[in-house]
Amino acid sequence: MSKKHTLFRFNEQTLNFEPYQAGLSRRIWRVVVYALWGILAGVAAFFLYSALFDSPDTRKLKEENDRLAMQYEVLRRQVKDIETVVQDLEERDDNMYRAILQAEPVNHRSLSDLGRTDRYSSWADLAWHDLVVNTSSQLDDLAHRVYIQSKSYDELADLVRNNEDRIAHLPAIQPVKNSVLRREASGYGWRTDPIYGDRRFHKGIDFSVPRGSEVFATADGTVSYIGYQRGGYGYLIIIDHGYGYETYYAHLTNNSAKVKVGQKVKRGDLIALSGHTGKSTAPHLHYEVRLHGNPNNPIYYFFIDLTPEEYDDMLTTLSNSGMPMD
Repeated sequence: MSKKHTLFRFNEQTLNFEPYQAGLSRRIWRVVVYALWGILAGVAAFFLYSALFDSPDTRKLKEENDRLAMQYEVLRRQVKDIETVVQDLEERDDNMYRAILQAEPVNHRSLSDLGRTDRYSSWADLAWHDLVVNTSSQLDDLAHRVYIQSKSYDELADLVRNNEDRIAHLPAIQPVKNSVLRREASGYGWRTDPIYGDRRFHKGIDFSVPRGSEVFATADGTVSYIGYQRGGYGYLIIIDHGYGYETYYAHLTNNSAKVKVGQKVKRGDLIALSGHTGKSTAPHLHYEVRLHGNPNNPIYYFFIDLTPEEYDDMLTTLSNSGMPMD
């Protein structure tokens, strides 16, 4: 027997290591043990490699997931932008168009109010269930709101066609030209009074324009007042438009009226020149719209001569953060 493959064991009686020949069963057991260790080492190496390195199929799936995630993010932003536009349309409809025409507000119901969420139950087994359902729900809700809004505009169009005379008497344009309008101005609502320093409600809009700028009637009507109010509106013109509407044009240049009390005017007629009279810190026009004696925000009545972009710009320019002038 070759010494290379000779096995030894300790003899407790002789206290020596003596050669011996392993039996067949023991040799088989050793082979089995070595095989098991080899299999375990192979499995461990496989999982280690899988953890550190992706297979071609795995890399492909990850790249596809990344592309889907990017596309979803783009879709999510688009849905958000569309939702902002739809919400703006709804607010203008309720706060401007329907307020002006004295129509009831629209009930902009969501899909959850309509009880239509069961349609998504068939997608419960999808891997991306929450993502698909949320996106689909948002799109369905927007589609519903757009449909409601389109029906609202159809109703408003009918109201306009059936109330042509009333529409002619609605304040619907700016009282000054855009070309002379300066950027600083003060809008409708609560603000700090520039003279008395306390909080007061500003009943109209201040248009910052040079002294002597032309001022125009914003709707058909009859001039009901021309006069001077010391410490307040200064030189003032009031036009009664009927249907409960009045417009006030204050701080005008003294005696600059181009109309007389009782005179009928048309929308766009020149009525006076802007000035700096009364309680005023700088040349400007103070303009009010009143319905049944109550002040309304004039910004909701500039719906004829302003584009949507100009209207949005006007909202910013005439916000209450502007410069108070009376």
